[in-house]
Parts: sequence; structure tokens; C-alpha cells
Amino acid sequence: MFRALASLLRIFPALAILLLAGTGTAAACNVCYGEAEGPMIEAASMGVWLLIAVLAAVQSSFALFFVYLWRRARKFAARASL
Repeated sequence: MFRALASLLRIFPALAILLLAGTGTAAACNVCYGEAEGPMIEAASMGVWLLIAVLAAVQSSFALFFVYLWRRARKFAARASL
């Protein structure tokens, strides 16, 4: 019973990927068709820059949080040694 369930659980992700992938044809974007300018391309470019800015903000906030913890630990260690 458990072996059959275990083998089914191993096969299920592969089947799900195959079903979700589908067999439809892929449509190319405007750049692939040769139109490298236009409002859709500009919007996609701005979207990429926005995501890069958000990523940079999150990563710098994460790093600054650890700098804050490090400074705070040094301050409390200095107080404790007095």
C-alpha cells in the first residue's frame, strides 16, 4: 500500500508538469518579430528596471539590518564589560 503511494507521489510532479506545459504553440514577442520599439517594449523595459530597483532595495535593507544588529551587539557588549 505504502509503496504504491510512494511511487505515485514520485510520478505525480512529472505528470503535473507535463499537463501544465501544454502543447499549444508559442507566440513570439514584438522584438522577435523585428519591432524593437513601441509602447509594449518601453513598458516591459520600465518593468524590468522597476524590478531591479525593488530587488536592490530589498537586498540593501537586508544587509543594513545585519549591520544594525552587529552595531547593536557591539554596543551591548561594551556596556556589559563596564
